[in-house]
Amino acid sequence: MEEEKGIIQTGKFILEESFFLMNGRKLVIKSRKKPAGKPERYLIGLSPFQYISSLFPVPEAKETFTFDIGNIVYKMAITGSNIEISKVE
Repeated sequence: MEEEKGIIQTGKFILEESFFLMNGRKLVIKSRKKPAGKPERYLIGLSPFQYISSLFPVPEAKETFTFDIGNIVYKMAITGSNIEISKVE
Protein backbone atom coordinates (compact mmCIF):
# COMPACT_ATOMS: atom_id res chain seq x y z
CA MET A 1 0.00 0.00 0.00
CA GLU A 2 1.22 3.42 -0.89
CA GLU A 3 0.48 6.40 1.36
CA GLU A 4 -0.71 9.60 -0.32
CA LYS A 5 -0.39 12.76 1.80
CA GLY A 6 -1.57 10.88 4.88
CA ILE A 7 -5.18 10.68 3.69
CA ILE A 8 -5.48 7.96 1.07
CA GLN A 9 -3.56 4.76 0.49
CA THR A 10 -3.73 2.68 -2.64
CA GLY A 11 -4.49 -1.00 -2.20
CA LYS A 12 -7.30 -3.40 -1.30
CA PHE A 13 -9.63 -2.95 1.65
CA ILE A 14 -12.60 -4.81 3.18
CA LEU A 15 -15.95 -3.02 2.84
CA GLU A 16 -18.32 -3.49 5.79
CA GLU A 17 -21.74 -2.05 4.90
CA SER A 18 -20.70 1.46 3.82
CA PHE A 19 -17.34 1.82 5.57
CA PHE A 20 -13.81 0.48 5.41
CA LEU A 21 -10.66 0.88 7.47
CA MET A 22 -7.54 2.47 6.06
CA ASN A 23 -4.53 2.80 8.34
CA GLY A 24 -6.80 2.36 11.37
CA ARG A 25 -9.10 5.21 10.28
CA LYS A 26 -12.73 4.62 9.33
CA LEU A 27 -13.71 5.92 5.87
CA VAL A 28 -17.39 6.02 4.95
CA ILE A 29 -19.13 6.11 1.58
CA LYS A 30 -22.17 8.35 2.01
CA SER A 31 -25.11 9.21 -0.26
CA ARG A 32 -26.39 12.74 -0.68
CA LYS A 33 -30.08 13.21 0.10
CA LYS A 34 -30.42 15.87 -2.62
CA PRO A 35 -27.59 15.52 -5.17
CA ALA A 36 -28.67 18.66 -7.12
CA GLY A 37 -25.94 18.55 -9.77
CA LYS A 38 -23.34 16.81 -7.58
CA PRO A 39 -22.46 13.11 -7.65
CA GLU A 40 -24.79 11.07 -5.44
CA ARG A 41 -21.98 9.47 -3.40
CA TYR A 42 -19.07 10.99 -1.53
CA LEU A 43 -16.28 9.87 0.78
CA ILE A 44 -15.66 11.07 4.35
CA GLY A 45 -13.23 10.17 7.09
CA LEU A 46 -14.16 9.85 10.76
CA SER A 47 -12.17 10.62 13.92
CA PRO A 48 -11.70 13.44 13.15
CA PHE A 49 -14.48 14.13 10.64
CA GLN A 50 -13.12 15.08 7.23
CA TYR A 51 -14.88 15.49 3.89
CA ILE A 52 -12.58 13.80 1.39
CA SER A 53 -14.19 13.95 -2.07
CA SER A 54 -17.21 13.38 -4.25
CA LEU A 55 -17.22 9.96 -5.95
CA PHE A 56 -17.72 10.31 -9.71
CA PRO A 57 -19.22 7.20 -11.34
CA VAL A 58 -17.25 5.62 -14.21
CA PRO A 59 -19.99 5.01 -16.84
CA GLU A 60 -18.48 1.89 -18.39
CA ALA A 61 -17.74 0.12 -15.09
CA LYS A 62 -20.36 -0.83 -12.50
CA GLU A 63 -19.60 0.27 -8.91
CA THR A 64 -16.43 2.07 -10.01
CA PHE A 65 -15.73 5.69 -9.19
CA THR A 66 -13.02 8.30 -9.52
CA PHE A 67 -12.18 10.93 -6.94
CA ASP A 68 -9.43 13.45 -6.44
CA ILE A 69 -7.40 14.91 -3.61
CA GLY A 70 -5.39 17.92 -4.67
CA ASN A 71 -3.93 17.08 -8.06
CA ILE A 72 -4.04 13.31 -7.55
CA VAL A 73 -6.87 11.31 -9.15
CA TYR A 74 -7.82 7.90 -7.77
CA LYS A 75 -10.07 5.08 -8.95
CA MET A 76 -12.21 3.15 -6.46
CA ALA A 77 -13.67 -0.18 -7.57
CA ILE A 78 -16.19 -1.92 -5.32
CA THR A 79 -16.66 -5.66 -5.78
CA GLY A 80 -18.91 -7.27 -3.18
CA SER A 81 -17.21 -6.66 0.15
CA ASN A 82 -13.90 -5.50 -1.37
CA ILE A 83 -12.68 -2.06 -2.36
CA GLU A 84 -9.62 -1.48 -4.48
CA ILE A 85 -8.14 2.01 -4.70
CA SER A 86 -5.56 2.83 -7.33
CA LYS A 87 -3.95 5.98 -8.63
CA VAL A 88 -5.03 7.11 -12.11
CA GLU A 89 -1.89 7.83 -14.13
